[in-house]
Amino acid sequence: MAQDRFKDWLRELARHMARTGRYGSWRLIQIELRFMQGIREAANCFADSEIRTELDALCREAQKQAGRAIALPVLEPSTDSAFAAATR
Repeated sequence: MAQDRFKDWLRELARHMARTGRYGSWRLIQIELRFMQGIREAANCFADSEIRTELDALCREAQKQAGRAIALPVLEPSTDSAFAAATR
């Protein structure tokens, strides 16, 4: 029973991580948990293809949302730049 609760907690943590937009796939989440955080049980937590598919979808959606939120500035060459000098 405690093992099931831990597995549920770990999967919920993985879902949270996927929603941050910092991870591109379930594999990167597993690496973070297993090797960077030292949670060895993460190796077995993602054996089920259903959770892997869910995490991949959450990662994609979060990254798509993050991409919309980031407004990149429009860069225009200044008159004193090397680009401006080369294009005169």
